Amino acid sequence: MATPKTDRPTYAAEAIPSDIKNSVFLGNPILDNLVSAMVAMGAEVWAAKRRIKVVEAVLAKNGIGAEQIEQYMPTEEEKAAWEADRDRFVALAFGPLTHEGTLGPTTSFPPRS
Repeated sequence: MATPKTDRPTYAAEAIPSDIKNSVFLGNPILDNLVSAMVAMGAEVWAAKRRIKVVEAVLAKNGIGAEQIEQYMPTEEEKAAWEADRDRFVALAFGPLTHEGTLGPTTSFPPRS
C-alpha cells in the first residue's frame, strides 16, 4: 500500500462561520430545513455505502463471506460506540429540521409565478 505524502502543500482554507441556520434560501425556512436534511442524509448514506463496498471487497478477498458477517455478535463496547455514532448521524441528518429560520411556518409568501 502506498504511503501518502504528508509534506505536500494544501490549499484548504478554514471555513468562514456563517449565519446559515437563520438564512432562508427557498422562500420558506421549513423547505430549507428539509433540503438541508436530505442533502446531509444523502451524503451520509453514500459515504456509508461506498465504505461498505470497500469492506466487503476486502473481506471477500480474505475469505470472509456474507454468512459470517450476518452471524457476527457485537460486544457491549461496540454496541455503545455504534449507538453513539447512530445518535451523531441522527443529529446531522435530522438536526436541520429543528432550525427555525428567520420566518415562521405561517408567514405569507408571495405566489409563485
